[in-house]
Amino acid sequence: METAPYLRPRILQAYLAREFAKLLSFSLIAFVSLFVIVDFFERIDRLVRAELGMLDFLRYVSFKVPFAVSQVLPAAVMLGIMLALGIMSRRHETMAIRTSGLDILRLSRSVYLITAGVAVTVLALNFYLVPWSQGGLAFFWQTKINKRPPPSLHKMQHFWYKGDQAIYNIVLFQKDIQTMEGVKIYLFDRSFQLVQIISAARAQWQGGHWRFYQGMIHTFSTGGEETGERFQERDIVLTERPGDFAELEKKVTEMDVGELYRYVQRLERDGYKSTPYRLDLYNRLSQAFAPFILITLGLALALRHEDIHISAMVAMGVALMFVYWLFYGFCLSFGQAGHLPMAVAVILPHLVFGGLAVKMVRRITK
Repeated sequence: METAPYLRPRILQAYLAREFAKLLSFSLIAFVSLFVIVDFFERIDRLVRAELGMLDFLRYVSFKVPFAVSQVLPAAVMLGIMLALGIMSRRHETMAIRTSGLDILRLSRSVYLITAGVAVTVLALNFYLVPWSQGGLAFFWQTKINKRPPPSLHKMQHFWYKGDQAIYNIVLFQKDIQTMEGVKIYLFDRSFQLVQIISAARAQWQGGHWRFYQGMIHTFSTGGEETGERFQERDIVLTERPGDFAELEKKVTEMDVGELYRYVQRLERDGYKSTPYRLDLYNRLSQAFAPFILITLGLALALRHEDIHISAMVAMGVALMFVYWLFYGFCLSFGQAGHLPMAVAVILPHLVFGGLAVKMVRRITK
Protein backbone atom coordinates (compact mmCIF):
# COMPACT_ATOMS: atom_id res chain seq x y z
CA MET A 1 0.00 0.00 0.00
CA GLU A 2 1.37 3.43 -0.95
CA THR A 3 2.42 5.77 1.85
CA ALA A 4 0.25 8.86 2.29
CA PRO A 5 2.00 11.94 0.80
CA TYR A 6 1.78 13.97 4.00
CA LEU A 7 3.57 11.18 5.89
CA ARG A 8 6.54 11.00 3.51
CA PRO A 9 8.42 14.05 4.88
CA ARG A 10 8.10 12.76 8.44
CA ILE A 11 9.35 9.33 7.45
CA LEU A 12 12.27 10.84 5.55
CA GLN A 13 13.08 13.19 8.43
CA ALA A 14 13.19 10.24 10.81
CA TYR A 15 15.33 8.27 8.34
CA LEU A 16 17.82 11.12 7.90
CA ALA A 17 17.95 11.71 11.65
CA ARG A 18 18.59 8.01 12.30
CA GLU A 19 21.41 7.84 9.75
CA PHE A 20 22.95 11.05 11.07
CA ALA A 21 22.74 9.92 14.72
CA LYS A 22 24.33 6.58 13.83
CA LEU A 23 27.26 8.12 11.95
CA LEU A 24 27.63 10.87 14.56
CA SER A 25 28.02 8.17 17.23
CA PHE A 26 30.58 6.26 15.16
CA SER A 27 32.55 9.44 14.43
CA LEU A 28 32.50 10.48 18.09
CA ILE A 29 33.70 7.07 19.28
CA ALA A 30 36.49 7.07 16.67
CA PHE A 31 37.66 10.61 17.54
CA VAL A 32 37.54 10.06 21.29
CA SER A 33 39.35 6.72 21.00
CA LEU A 34 42.08 8.30 18.88
CA PHE A 35 42.39 11.22 21.32
CA VAL A 36 42.69 8.95 24.36
CA ILE A 37 45.08 6.50 22.68
CA VAL A 38 47.45 9.25 21.55
CA ASP A 39 47.41 10.82 25.01
CA PHE A 40 47.91 7.42 26.65
CA PHE A 41 51.01 6.59 24.58
CA GLU A 42 52.45 10.04 25.23
CA ARG A 43 52.35 9.36 28.98
CA ILE A 44 52.73 5.58 29.04
CA ASP A 45 56.23 5.69 30.55
CA ARG A 46 55.01 7.65 33.60
CA LEU A 47 51.92 5.47 33.95
CA VAL A 48 53.91 2.24 33.79
CA ARG A 49 56.52 3.44 36.31
CA ALA A 50 53.70 4.29 38.73
CA GLU A 51 52.70 0.56 38.71
CA LEU A 52 49.01 1.29 38.30
CA GLY A 53 46.38 -1.43 38.44
CA MET A 54 43.67 -1.95 35.85
CA LEU A 55 41.13 0.07 37.85
CA ASP A 56 43.56 2.98 38.04
CA PHE A 57 44.06 2.88 34.28
CA LEU A 58 40.28 2.95 33.80
CA ARG A 59 40.00 5.90 36.21
CA TYR A 60 42.66 7.77 34.26
CA VAL A 61 40.82 7.18 30.98
CA SER A 62 37.48 8.18 32.51
CA PHE A 63 38.95 11.53 33.58
CA LYS A 64 40.24 12.09 30.04
CA VAL A 65 36.98 11.29 28.24
CA PRO A 66 34.92 14.45 29.10
CA PHE A 67 37.66 16.77 27.82
CA ALA A 68 38.15 14.62 24.71
CA VAL A 69 34.40 14.64 23.97
CA SER A 70 34.20 18.42 24.39
CA GLN A 71 37.04 18.86 21.90
CA VAL A 72 35.86 16.49 19.16
CA LEU A 73 32.05 16.63 19.43
CA PRO A 74 31.58 19.55 16.97
CA ALA A 75 33.91 17.84 14.48
CA ALA A 76 31.95 14.58 14.86
CA VAL A 77 28.74 16.49 14.06
CA MET A 78 30.20 17.79 10.80
CA LEU A 79 31.66 14.44 9.79
CA GLY A 80 28.42 12.65 10.71
CA ILE A 81 26.22 14.78 8.43
CA MET A 82 28.71 14.66 5.54
CA LEU A 83 28.94 10.87 5.71
CA ALA A 84 25.17 10.44 6.11
CA LEU A 85 24.35 12.58 3.08
CA GLY A 86 27.33 11.27 1.13
CA ILE A 87 26.15 7.66 1.53
CA MET A 88 22.58 8.68 0.67
CA SER A 89 23.88 10.40 -2.45
CA ARG A 90 25.76 7.26 -3.53
CA ARG A 91 22.53 5.31 -3.18
CA HIS A 92 20.79 8.04 -5.25
CA GLU A 93 18.46 8.68 -2.34
CA THR A 94 19.06 12.44 -2.34
CA MET A 95 18.22 12.54 -6.05
CA ALA A 96 15.00 10.63 -5.38
CA ILE A 97 14.07 13.12 -2.65
CA ARG A 98 14.68 16.09 -4.96
CA THR A 99 12.84 14.62 -7.95
CA SER A 100 9.81 13.88 -5.73
CA GLY A 101 9.45 17.61 -5.11
CA LEU A 102 10.59 17.60 -1.48
CA ASP A 103 13.04 20.14 -0.07
CA ILE A 104 15.93 18.18 1.39
CA LEU A 105 16.95 21.15 3.55
CA ARG A 106 13.54 21.12 5.22
CA LEU A 107 14.01 17.44 5.90
CA SER A 108 17.14 18.41 7.82
CA ARG A 109 15.10 19.94 10.65
CA SER A 110 15.38 16.70 12.60
CA VAL A 111 19.15 16.88 12.19
CA TYR A 112 19.18 20.36 13.69
CA LEU A 113 17.14 19.10 16.64
CA ILE A 114 19.88 16.54 17.32
CA THR A 115 22.44 19.29 16.92
CA ALA A 116 20.61 21.36 19.53
CA GLY A 117 21.03 18.43 21.90
CA VAL A 118 24.72 18.34 21.02
CA ALA A 119 25.01 22.08 21.80
CA VAL A 120 23.42 21.54 25.22
CA THR A 121 25.87 18.68 25.81
CA VAL A 122 28.80 20.97 24.90
CA LEU A 123 27.55 23.52 27.44
CA ALA A 124 27.20 20.87 30.14
CA LEU A 125 30.70 19.60 29.40
CA ASN A 126 32.32 23.05 29.39
CA PHE A 127 30.42 24.33 32.40
CA TYR A 128 30.64 21.34 34.74
CA LEU A 129 31.92 17.97 33.51
CA VAL A 130 35.26 19.06 32.04
CA PRO A 131 36.25 21.15 35.12
CA TRP A 132 35.25 18.23 37.35
CA SER A 133 37.29 15.77 35.28
CA GLN A 134 40.28 18.14 35.15
CA GLY A 135 40.21 18.42 38.94
CA GLY A 136 39.92 14.66 39.27
CA LEU A 137 42.78 14.16 36.81
CA ALA A 138 45.00 16.57 38.76
CA PHE A 139 44.18 14.72 42.00
CA PHE A 140 44.86 11.35 40.32
CA TRP A 141 48.17 12.52 38.86
CA GLN A 142 49.34 13.94 42.17
CA THR A 143 48.37 10.97 44.34
CA LYS A 144 48.85 8.02 41.99
CA ILE A 145 51.63 9.13 39.64
CA ASN A 146 53.67 11.59 41.74
CA LYS A 147 52.90 9.67 44.97
CA ARG A 148 52.16 12.84 46.93
CA PRO A 149 49.53 13.27 49.65
CA PRO A 150 46.06 14.53 48.65
CA PRO A 151 45.76 18.32 48.27
CA SER A 152 43.06 18.35 50.98
CA LEU A 153 45.77 17.46 53.50
CA HIS A 154 47.98 20.35 52.45
CA LYS A 155 48.12 23.42 54.64
CA MET A 156 48.62 26.85 53.12
CA GLN A 157 51.26 28.72 55.08
CA HIS A 158 52.41 32.33 55.41
CA PHE A 159 50.41 34.04 52.68
CA TRP A 160 48.63 37.34 52.04
CA TYR A 161 45.15 37.62 50.57
CA LYS A 162 43.34 40.73 49.34
CA GLY A 163 39.62 40.56 50.03
CA ASP A 164 36.65 42.93 50.03
CA GLN A 165 38.10 46.09 51.63
CA ALA A 166 40.40 43.83 53.64
CA ILE A 167 43.90 42.38 53.49
CA TYR A 168 44.60 39.10 55.27
CA ASN A 169 47.93 37.92 56.63
CA ILE A 170 47.55 34.25 57.53
CA VAL A 171 50.26 32.08 59.07
CA LEU A 172 48.41 28.80 58.48
CA PHE A 173 45.11 27.90 56.80
CA GLN A 174 43.82 24.34 57.30
CA LYS A 175 41.31 23.51 54.59
CA ASP A 176 40.02 20.31 56.15
CA ILE A 177 38.81 22.01 59.35
CA GLN A 178 38.31 25.50 57.81
CA THR A 179 40.57 27.20 60.33
CA MET A 180 42.97 30.14 60.12
CA GLU A 181 45.83 30.32 62.62
CA GLY A 182 47.96 33.35 63.37
CA VAL A 183 45.65 35.63 61.41
CA LYS A 184 45.82 39.40 61.09
CA ILE A 185 43.19 41.31 59.09
CA TYR A 186 43.50 44.93 57.96
CA LEU A 187 40.07 46.48 57.26
CA PHE A 188 39.69 49.61 55.09
CA ASP A 189 36.90 52.00 54.18
CA ARG A 190 35.87 52.90 50.61
CA SER A 191 38.63 55.49 50.35
CA PHE A 192 41.17 52.83 51.42
CA GLN A 193 41.78 54.37 54.83
CA LEU A 194 42.70 51.87 57.55
CA VAL A 195 39.83 51.59 60.05
CA GLN A 196 40.52 48.35 61.96
CA ILE A 197 43.14 45.69 62.55
CA ILE A 198 41.89 42.34 63.82
CA SER A 199 44.52 39.93 65.10
CA ALA A 200 43.82 36.54 66.62
CA ALA A 201 45.54 33.30 67.46
CA ARG A 202 42.86 31.33 65.61
CA ALA A 203 39.68 31.81 63.57
CA GLN A 204 37.28 29.01 62.63
CA TRP A 205 34.34 28.96 60.23
CA GLN A 206 31.20 28.05 62.18
CA GLY A 207 27.58 28.37 61.14
CA GLY A 208 28.17 30.73 58.23
CA HIS A 209 30.52 33.15 59.98
CA TRP A 210 34.03 33.38 61.44
CA ARG A 211 34.61 32.88 65.18
CA PHE A 212 37.86 34.41 66.40
CA TYR A 213 39.74 33.23 69.50
CA GLN A 214 42.26 35.02 71.73
CA GLY A 215 42.65 38.21 69.80
CA MET A 216 42.60 41.97 69.79
CA ILE A 217 40.84 44.63 67.72
CA HIS A 218 42.52 47.97 67.03
CA THR A 219 40.10 50.66 65.81
CA PHE A 220 41.28 53.87 64.16
CA SER A 221 39.06 56.95 64.13
CA THR A 222 39.09 59.69 61.49
CA GLY A 223 40.92 61.95 63.91
CA GLY A 224 43.83 59.53 64.16
CA GLU A 225 42.94 58.15 67.57
CA GLU A 226 43.49 54.46 68.23
CA THR A 227 41.58 52.21 70.63
CA GLY A 228 42.29 48.59 71.46
CA GLU A 229 40.05 45.82 72.78
CA ARG A 230 41.03 42.29 73.73
CA PHE A 231 38.68 39.31 73.49
CA GLN A 232 38.69 35.60 74.14
CA GLU A 233 35.98 34.65 71.65
CA ARG A 234 34.09 36.79 69.18
CA ASP A 235 31.97 36.28 66.06
CA ILE A 236 32.98 38.62 63.24
CA VAL A 237 31.15 38.96 59.92
CA LEU A 238 33.49 39.08 56.93
CA THR A 239 32.86 38.82 53.20
CA GLU A 240 35.47 36.12 52.68
CA ARG A 241 34.64 32.46 53.23
CA PRO A 242 36.90 29.39 53.51
CA GLY A 243 36.28 28.57 49.88
CA ASP A 244 37.89 31.86 48.85
CA PHE A 245 41.19 30.78 50.39
CA ALA A 246 40.90 27.18 49.21
CA GLU A 247 40.36 28.32 45.60
CA LEU A 248 43.79 30.00 45.63
CA GLU A 249 45.20 26.56 44.78
CA LYS A 250 42.51 25.73 42.23
CA LYS A 251 43.32 26.19 38.56
CA VAL A 252 40.88 28.01 36.32
CA THR A 253 40.45 24.90 34.15
CA GLU A 254 39.21 23.05 37.26
CA MET A 255 36.55 25.64 38.13
CA ASP A 256 32.97 25.08 37.03
CA VAL A 257 31.03 28.00 35.58
CA GLY A 258 29.76 29.19 38.99
CA GLU A 259 33.21 29.12 40.58
CA LEU A 260 34.77 30.85 37.60
CA TYR A 261 32.10 33.57 37.61
CA ARG A 262 32.63 34.21 41.33
CA TYR A 263 36.38 34.26 40.79
CA VAL A 264 36.01 36.88 38.05
CA GLN A 265 33.69 38.94 40.25
CA ARG A 266 36.18 38.81 43.11
CA LEU A 267 39.08 39.85 40.86
CA GLU A 268 37.13 42.80 39.49
CA ARG A 269 35.93 43.76 42.96
CA ASP A 270 39.51 43.83 44.25
CA GLY A 271 40.77 45.84 41.28
CA TYR A 272 42.68 43.07 39.48
CA LYS A 273 42.65 42.40 35.74
CA SER A 274 40.12 39.68 34.90
CA THR A 275 40.35 39.66 31.09
CA PRO A 276 41.76 36.09 30.63
CA TYR A 277 39.24 34.59 33.04
CA ARG A 278 36.19 36.48 31.75
CA LEU A 279 37.24 35.56 28.21
CA ASP A 280 37.43 31.91 29.28
CA LEU A 281 33.90 32.24 30.68
CA TYR A 282 32.60 33.69 27.40
CA ASN A 283 34.51 31.07 25.43
CA ARG A 284 32.83 28.20 27.28
CA LEU A 285 29.44 29.66 26.38
CA SER A 286 30.21 30.51 22.77
CA GLN A 287 31.42 27.00 21.90
CA ALA A 288 27.79 25.89 21.90
CA PHE A 289 27.38 27.68 18.54
CA ALA A 290 30.08 25.60 16.85
CA PRO A 291 27.93 22.47 16.21
CA PHE A 292 25.28 24.54 14.39
CA ILE A 293 27.86 26.22 12.15
CA LEU A 294 29.75 23.03 11.37
CA ILE A 295 26.62 21.05 10.57
CA THR A 296 25.47 23.80 8.20
CA LEU A 297 28.86 23.74 6.49
CA GLY A 298 28.62 19.95 6.28
CA LEU A 299 25.14 20.14 4.73
CA ALA A 300 26.32 22.70 2.20
CA LEU A 301 29.32 20.61 1.18
CA ALA A 302 27.33 17.38 0.95
CA LEU A 303 24.51 18.87 -1.15
CA ARG A 304 26.60 20.98 -3.55
CA HIS A 305 26.55 18.30 -6.25
CA GLU A 306 24.53 15.18 -6.73
CA ASP A 307 27.55 13.13 -7.75
CA ILE A 308 30.06 13.68 -4.95
CA HIS A 309 33.29 12.03 -3.87
CA ILE A 310 33.03 11.38 -0.16
CA SER A 311 36.78 11.47 0.47
CA ALA A 312 37.19 14.82 -1.32
CA MET A 313 34.16 16.25 0.48
CA VAL A 314 35.47 15.13 3.90
CA ALA A 315 38.92 16.58 3.12
CA MET A 316 37.35 19.93 2.20
CA GLY A 317 35.21 19.85 5.34
CA VAL A 318 38.22 19.14 7.55
CA ALA A 319 40.13 21.99 5.89
CA LEU A 320 37.24 24.43 6.48
CA MET A 321 36.92 23.28 10.07
CA PHE A 322 40.66 23.74 10.63
CA VAL A 323 40.50 27.32 9.26
CA TYR A 324 37.46 27.96 11.45
CA TRP A 325 39.21 26.88 14.65
CA LEU A 326 42.41 28.66 13.63
CA PHE A 327 40.50 31.92 13.13
CA TYR A 328 38.71 31.31 16.42
CA GLY A 329 42.05 30.94 18.19
CA PHE A 330 43.37 34.13 16.60
CA CYS A 331 40.30 36.06 17.75
CA LEU A 332 40.69 34.73 21.30
CA SER A 333 44.34 35.82 21.29
CA PHE A 334 43.38 39.32 20.14
CA GLY A 335 40.67 39.44 22.80
CA GLN A 336 43.10 38.40 25.52
CA ALA A 337 45.58 41.03 24.37
CA GLY A 338 42.88 43.69 24.50
CA HIS A 339 42.85 44.38 20.75
CA LEU A 340 39.25 43.13 20.45
CA PRO A 341 36.36 43.43 22.89
CA MET A 342 35.86 40.07 24.60
CA ALA A 343 32.30 39.60 23.31
CA VAL A 344 33.45 40.34 19.75
CA ALA A 345 36.42 37.97 20.08
CA VAL A 346 34.21 34.96 20.85
CA ILE A 347 31.33 35.85 18.49
CA LEU A 348 33.19 37.10 15.39
CA PRO A 349 34.41 33.64 14.19
CA HIS A 350 30.87 32.24 14.50
CA LEU A 351 29.44 35.20 12.57
CA VAL A 352 32.03 34.92 9.77
CA PHE A 353 31.78 31.17 9.25
CA GLY A 354 28.06 31.13 9.99
CA GLY A 355 27.60 33.69 7.21
CA LEU A 356 29.78 31.56 4.91
CA ALA A 357 27.71 28.47 5.72
CA VAL A 358 24.41 30.26 5.06
CA LYS A 359 25.75 31.63 1.76
CA MET A 360 26.79 28.14 0.65
CA VAL A 361 23.39 26.73 1.59
CA ARG A 362 21.56 29.48 -0.31
CA ARG A 363 23.45 28.50 -3.46
CA ILE A 364 22.02 25.01 -3.13
CA THR A 365 18.44 26.29 -2.98
CA LYS A 366 18.80 28.37 -6.16
